[in-house]
Amino acid sequence: MAKDFELDLGPLRHLIAKSPDAAGRGARQAMDDIKDDWIREARDIAPLDTGNLRKQIAGDVEGQDLNLKTIVTANAAQKGFNYGYYIHEENAGGKSLRTSGTVKKFLDEAADEAKWKRWLEEEIADELKRAGW
Repeated sequence: MAKDFELDLGPLRHLIAKSPDAAGRGARQAMDDIKDDWIREARDIAPLDTGNLRKQIAGDVEGQDLNLKTIVTANAAQKGFNYGYYIHEENAGGKSLRTSGTVKKFLDEAADEAKWKRWLEEEIADELKRAGW
C-alpha cells in the first residue's frame, strides 16, 4: 500500500519573493523615525544663541530597499561663515557656551545608536510579520 504526500510550496515562494519589499518598507520607516529622533534630540542640546543653529538642523534618508542611510546636518551659516560646523568640529576648547544643558558636539551626543538599532530591527520584523512571516 502506497500513500502520496504533496506539499504546496507556492505560498512559501510568494512570501520569500515579497520579503525584500517588506523588509525595505520596515527599514525605510525606521530610518525616517531615526532621522526625526536624531534631529529632535540634537535641537534640544545644540548651542543656543539666536536659535538659528537649532532651526537649521535637518536630515534626510537616502538610498533604497535595505541600502539606506540617515544623514543629519547642522549647516547654520551666517554671513558666509558656517558656525554650526565651527562649533561642532573646530571649537572643542574654544568659546564657552552660554546656555546650560547645551553641548558643542550636539550631533554626536544626540546619537543613540543602540536605541536606533533596536528600532530598525523591530520595524523590519513587524513589516515581515505583516507580510505573512
